[in-house]
Amino acid sequence: MNIKKKLPSILGACLALIGTASADTINWTGANSISLFESNNWDDPSNHLGGLNFKGDPVPHDLVISSGANLNVGGGGGVSGTLDLGGTGSLTVDDTANGATLRLGAGAVFKDGTISVTGSNFGYIQGTLDNADFWSDWGLNLAGAMHLTNGSTLEATWFSGGNGISTLNGGSTLTIREDGAGTYNNNIVNFLDFDSKIVYSNLNRTIAEVDSQHLSRFTVGGAAAVVGDNILIYADATTGFTTVQAVPEPQTLALIGGLVALSSVMLRRRTR
Repeated sequence: MNIKKKLPSILGACLALIGTASADTINWTGANSISLFESNNWDDPSNHLGGLNFKGDPVPHDLVISSGANLNVGGGGGVSGTLDLGGTGSLTVDDTANGATLRLGAGAVFKDGTISVTGSNFGYIQGTLDNADFWSDWGLNLAGAMHLTNGSTLEATWFSGGNGISTLNGGSTLTIREDGAGTYNNNIVNFLDFDSKIVYSNLNRTIAEVDSQHLSRFTVGGAAAVVGDNILIYADATTGFTTVQAVPEPQTLALIGGLVALSSVMLRRRTR
């Protein structure tokens, strides 16, 4: 065995193991304020959160808000700034015992990690998910728009309110469990690509219901959604769940087809 050739991969594996082993659970105390990014508000004896303000810094650890002082995290205006969970970190907010809540401002960004909220005390949600997974065991009442990008997922019992235009981009998925008529309320969802989806994970929610009750709440690149033209509503072949997905308009497909045909002709001429 050539040790010199193997050494870089061995060192990489060791560093990966060290990084995994160093991941800790860090609990909220709220000792100093309602700021999510103030390290003094967390029980962090190992100083994983670094300096006074860790906004934007990678935090590959498990942050938990369930008890302590100042449980209205984010306050009236909501959290603003980027929580970067470093690809392996998480944020858990549990209001079932002590009424903890998390309020998000329009400038809030959750990145590269998992966010879980438990309980019904979440009525001020907005911001951006960037390669992040957001799960709620209850519904989400939006304060503004919610933007999912870079393969993000959001799952909740309902997704309503806000009077804003939420967006799906980069192969992101919004999953809604509830099957009542009020799933969207005043919220509009704008599809910005053809890979993102809205999934209704309750089999009682039919294609016809989504078409009649929510089609007016979908847009594609800012244009009104038209079934068979720029959007499809279908039952997923594997799960059976009603799914909504944007598709290229017929004229766009025709243009692409024409360009492909022209390229093929030009290629044949060059090879003669």
